Amino acid sequence: MPKVSILMPVYNAEQYLSQALDSIVSQSFEDWELILINDGSTDRSESIIMDYDDERIFYIKNPVNLKLIKTLNKGIDYCGGQYIARMDADDICHPDRLKRQVEFLDSHPQVLMCGTAATVIDNSGKKTGNIHNLTSDDYLQINLMFSPSFIHPSMMIRTEVLKQNKYDEAYKHVEDYDLWCRIAKLGKVANIDDELLRYRWHDSNVSVLNSEVQRELKDELIKRELSRLDLIPTELELYCHKVTFQLYALGNKLDVPVDRFEDIANWFTKLIRQNEIKHIYIQSALVAFLWSRWAVLCISQKKYGKVLFPPFAKYNPAILSRLIKLIFFLRKK
Repeated sequence: MPKVSILMPVYNAEQYLSQALDSIVSQSFEDWELILINDGSTDRSESIIMDYDDERIFYIKNPVNLKLIKTLNKGIDYCGGQYIARMDADDICHPDRLKRQVEFLDSHPQVLMCGTAATVIDNSGKKTGNIHNLTSDDYLQINLMFSPSFIHPSMMIRTEVLKQNKYDEAYKHVEDYDLWCRIAKLGKVANIDDELLRYRWHDSNVSVLNSEVQRELKDELIKRELSRLDLIPTELELYCHKVTFQLYALGNKLDVPVDRFEDIANWFTKLIRQNEIKHIYIQSALVAFLWSRWAVLCISQKKYGKVLFPPFAKYNPAILSRLIKLIFFLRKK
């Protein structure tokens, strides 16, 4: 059996499919199989696929369009490798992507899944930005309480974990966020902080086409995560919880005026106090994480004097050490 099963759904992807497939075939790590599922394409996708004569490529054609979640779950059943790597038909892998992720998971047996950073490209392949998520388990677990902390097509997951925890159709358009939250409760997770994927962002992305439905379901998942701390946020508290993650998009600053500093500080205080009771997250990591989000807020609003003395945090060596590292990381985003 191969070491890695690459799972790629295809639907009307003729414009970019060859670039995606070429990036897989040219991987420096060669012990893989590609489970490629054509989900009822009506363009030239099938013809492009047939041009590839590689015994490691397994082509499956859905008789009708099953949509993404059903297609992914169907593909998982066909995967026989030790690891399953996700890949989309419009993205491009770095030549060492599989090699780097296999080496990482082999050397970190306690980690159930890992993603990578990504270079963001447009329709023409021009770089428009980058995405760097946190890398260590303690921060990723906290980050999932606020927002997805992984790039879906960059993921590599232990096969036995994914076969037992498939995508949930109830969370269409945020099925990846739901999956990451569930898997993270089973063990450690990680990201590799190197841009090993060229992630194409264009006007037909799911996040662009289904933003309202996605927002509602994402809020539902956030509330589910907060329930672990026995918290049921009010509408204002939910706003305070999310706002610092709405100030930048794909590395670009957005014009989002915020004047709820006291309310946000009160909400962060509540998170810290509940965690002292429930012991869900490492307390010093949580305080440092919230302080770093506070810094993002203050800097975005040009309230620089507020950064150093947040009402919810005290000067503690363990917290300050974590905070400094987080600030240096955020400068790179």
